[in-house]
Amino acid sequence: MNGNETRTEHDLRASELSYRRLFEAAKDGILILDVDTGRINDVNPFLFNLLGFSRNEMVGKTVGELSPFKDIESNKMMLERLQTDGYVRYENLPLETRDGRRVAVEFVSNVYEAGDHNVIQCNVRDITERKHAEDEIRRFNTELEKRVVERTALLEAANDELEAFSYSVSHDLRAPLRHVLGFVELLQRGAGSSLSKKNLGHLTTIFQSAKKMGNLIDDLLAFSRVGRAQLQRQELNLGELLGETLADFQEDTRRRNIVWKIHPLPSVRADRALLRMVLVNLISNAVKFTGARAKAKIEIGCVPGSDTGTVVFIHDNGAGFDQEYADKLFGVFQRLHAQDEFEGTGIGLANVQRIIHRHGGQVWAQGVVDGGATFYFSIPK
Repeated sequence: MNGNETRTEHDLRASELSYRRLFEAAKDGILILDVDTGRINDVNPFLFNLLGFSRNEMVGKTVGELSPFKDIESNKMMLERLQTDGYVRYENLPLETRDGRRVAVEFVSNVYEAGDHNVIQCNVRDITERKHAEDEIRRFNTELEKRVVERTALLEAANDELEAFSYSVSHDLRAPLRHVLGFVELLQRGAGSSLSKKNLGHLTTIFQSAKKMGNLIDDLLAFSRVGRAQLQRQELNLGELLGETLADFQEDTRRRNIVWKIHPLPSVRADRALLRMVLVNLISNAVKFTGARAKAKIEIGCVPGSDTGTVVFIHDNGAGFDQEYADKLFGVFQRLHAQDEFEGTGIGLANVQRIIHRHGGQVWAQGVVDGGATFYFSIPK
C-alpha cells in the first residue's frame, strides 16, 4: 500500500467520523433508509429519544411500520415518489410518541449517493412549538376579528344614535329657536316704541344670543355630518377650486383693503365638497382675524419640496395667536380669542382637521400674537 492510498483511507475515515459526530449530535431526527426496500438502516439519538423507541426497535423496519408514522403514505408509494421526484416532503405531519405525547414534525426525504450506492435520508424536524405559536396567532386573529366585528356593530349603533341625535337637534331644537327669534322681532316692531331703552337692549341681547345658538347648532350638525359622509375622491384642480371659493368672499370683503397673493396650485385627489369646506373655513379665519388691519395681507400657496403629497398654506398678517396653545386650535369649542373680539363657534378648525385626517393628511398652524398666522394642510398623493 503506497502513501497516497494511506492518505485517501485516512481522509475517508476522518470524513466518516466527522459525519458520524454530526449525525449523533444533530438536533433534528435523521433516518437512513435502504433505497430499494425503504427499510431503516440507521437512526440518530434525537429521533429515538423524541419518539420513545429504542434504536433496535426502529432499525430494519419501514417508516410506515412504526406507529408514530401510521398516517404517512405507504412505503411503496413513498419509494415511487422518491424515484420520480427525488424527494418527499410533509409540511405538518402529526405524530404520537410511545408515551402518548402528540408532536408535529416536518418530514423531508431525499435520495443521495453514499459511496458506491444510493441511500434515502429522512430529516424529521420537531415543529410542535412553532405550531403552537401559529395556532396561538390564529386564535388571537380570530379573537381580534371577533372584536372588530363587535366594535363595528357598536360603532354602527353609535352612528345610528348620532343620526337620531342630529335629527333631534335639527328639528326639535331649531323649531323653538325660530319661535324665539320670531317673537323677539314681533316685540321689537310692535312694542318697541313703548319699551325703555334698557328693555330694548335686553331684546337685542336675546335676539343675538338666539342667533348665535342657531349658528352653533348648524356648525355642530356640519361637524357631525363630516365624520359620517362618504369620501368622493376625484381629481381636482386646486387653483380652480380656490378661485370659486374666493368668489364667495367678494361681497364681504369689497369694503376691505385686502392684498391677496395667490400662487399657482396643483391638482389633488380629494373630495371636492369637503375640501371646499376646508378652504372656506381657513380663508374665513384669515379674513376675520385681519379685520383690525388697515392693510390686510392674505397669501395662499404650496410648500415646495414635499415628496408625499401637496402641502397648502394660508398666511395672514392678522391677530395671530400664542404658539404655545397651537394644539388647542383644532379642538371643538376651543377658542384663543374672546367672543367679543372675534365672532365664531369654535368648530370651524375642528371641521378642517377632521376632513384632512379623513383624507389621510395632516393640519397644523404657526402664529405670533399680533404677528399673523399660517395654517397648513396636506393632501397625500
